[in-house]
Amino acid sequence: MKIIPYKIGSQSASLLAEGLGIWRVNPKKTTRVKTDTLINWGCSQIVRPIQCKTILNLPEYVTLASNKLSSFKEFKQAGVPTPEWIEDRVEAVKWLTEGYDVCVRHRLNGHSGEGLEVVLGEKNNPNFAHDLPEAPLYTKYIPKDQEYRAHVFDGRVIFTQRKARKLEVPDEEVNWKVRNLAGGFIYANQAVELSPIAADIAVDAVNALGLDFGAVDIIYNKRRDAYYVLEVNTAPGLSGSTLDAYVEAFNGFAEGN
Repeated sequence: MKIIPYKIGSQSASLLAEGLGIWRVNPKKTTRVKTDTLINWGCSQIVRPIQCKTILNLPEYVTLASNKLSSFKEFKQAGVPTPEWIEDRVEAVKWLTEGYDVCVRHRLNGHSGEGLEVVLGEKNNPNFAHDLPEAPLYTKYIPKDQEYRAHVFDGRVIFTQRKARKLEVPDEEVNWKVRNLAGGFIYANQAVELSPIAADIAVDAVNALGLDFGAVDIIYNKRRDAYYVLEVNTAPGLSGSTLDAYVEAFNGFAEGN
């Protein structure tokens, strides 16, 4: 078994390779690679010749997962719940007039909130129409009571994390709408109980994209009692218990094959 990361400097790929006791494959070299199983860690294009029995996460499906619009289209077809989304700015302006806040996706392949802008609806923003820029994707903002990351491997959830506020970040710097590192949040690295409904949704999201594994970001709205998938990450950050869960999962796969 070997691992090919999206870049050789990926810290999570390095930690996983060390934990599994396997070699990392440099994605930029062109020499032939021979192995029984290749773990594709977020690499959307494998240019070097590969001779192996199994590639976990084929590159074309990693490409699909890395594009938010393509992902949402696959989720819709598979019945995976997501925030309502559109590509038309005119329709997004209508959302604002109806009082909804709108998430503007300037980048389809950004992660951790990269390229994400939230424009407030008409009630709280008299310049709403002027503030809404052209973008390839708009989603209707859904207030969230919790945000989870469910790590899925081979059809089951192997570990769950929850977004938690960094207490050392001052109140005025916390962004409750965009809960990323810059907004004062981290994924708490402890096991979190996930409802069976949410677990099934996470597995369905990974399956909808054709992936063997992935970290599914899910939000929960308590008033609606509903979960929504935001994206699937094919090269998530790993440390501590999360790393241990992946090492156990990949070792179990190797033993069974």
